[in-house]
Amino acid sequence: MSEPRLKSKLQIQAAVLANSQKGIPTTVIKRGDPDAGIIFVKVFGGTIGCVIFSQSYDFQEDRFYWSKLTGDKPVEEAEADRLIEKQVSFDQDIWVLEVEDKLLRNPLDPS
Repeated sequence: MSEPRLKSKLQIQAAVLANSQKGIPTTVIKRGDPDAGIIFVKVFGGTIGCVIFSQSYDFQEDRFYWSKLTGDKPVEEAEADRLIEKQVSFDQDIWVLEVEDKLLRNPLDPS
């Protein structure tokens, strides 16, 4: 049986509030399905580049986890934007959260 999961909108709201309290600029750049939209987090690290975290589901483990859509190394912002546009073209229900953080942290990943 799968673990209970917070609705996407609530996860986004919590991340925006937590980052606001820490002084980390965070913006919702694409609103998706409020209940079950998959979440993508674009983290802009300034001159370092960007990483995109995507929410994925492991059917064998029956749990959600975060992976880097951009791979192991940051990419230029234009490339990150192209990757997000591609995902939106597949699924209009996704959420995209943009964060400015030179440490390239995902605010939704508790680990």
